[in-house]
Amino acid sequence: MGLRKQSASTGAALAFLLGNPVLNPAVLIFITGVLGWRFMLVRLIVGLALVLGAATLANRLVTDRVDVDVEDAPIEDPSKGGMAMLVDWLKLLWWEFYTIVPGYFVIVLLLGAARAWLFHPGLTLAGGGVLVLVALAVIGTLFVIPTAGEVPIVQTLMSFGLGAGPAATLLVTLPAISLPTLFIVRSAFKKRVLALAFGAVILAGLVAGLIVSMIPGF
Repeated sequence: MGLRKQSASTGAALAFLLGNPVLNPAVLIFITGVLGWRFMLVRLIVGLALVLGAATLANRLVTDRVDVDVEDAPIEDPSKGGMAMLVDWLKLLWWEFYTIVPGYFVIVLLLGAARAWLFHPGLTLAGGGVLVLVALAVIGTLFVIPTAGEVPIVQTLMSFGLGAGPAATLLVTLPAISLPTLFIVRSAFKKRVLALAFGAVILAGLVAGLIVSMIPGF
């Protein structure tokens, strides 16, 4: 949102939004150590295609003008000093809280309740059929996780029989974007750009899963 307010293009801001979690070098190293270099390579290649492809398409969908809707957010005046600047900062912080946090927590709580059974080991599917990959791609795109949280999730599910294809799908989709993320940045992007990002992540996860599923002995 800050990039958009500073006149960054839609594509550039979207590239940052997607690239920050998907191409995080520390997480890539973590994946190599826990899941192996082949999973890391799939994440890197598909992740690069996702970020560059989505950013390029986003710039073609919308004009390059800034369209951030800040509603009635207080304006922080950098020329002010001392107590006046602190008051402005507190007003802006409060605006962020009451416009973002309540909805964020509701979405996270609902997704958390669903995740308790959607990611239960007993429901893990070892197969890698297309329908399974599509379902996991959508699920992985919806849920919010902490940085690198996808790695232990995938590792645990694989220990209960999750196939390599579905694992690759989750490895790409879980960190890339989530429903809470879309809610937070809804004022920074056009709806069609958010739909593009959501669809692109699902497609990237499906591609990753299909690629891995077709490689014997992966």
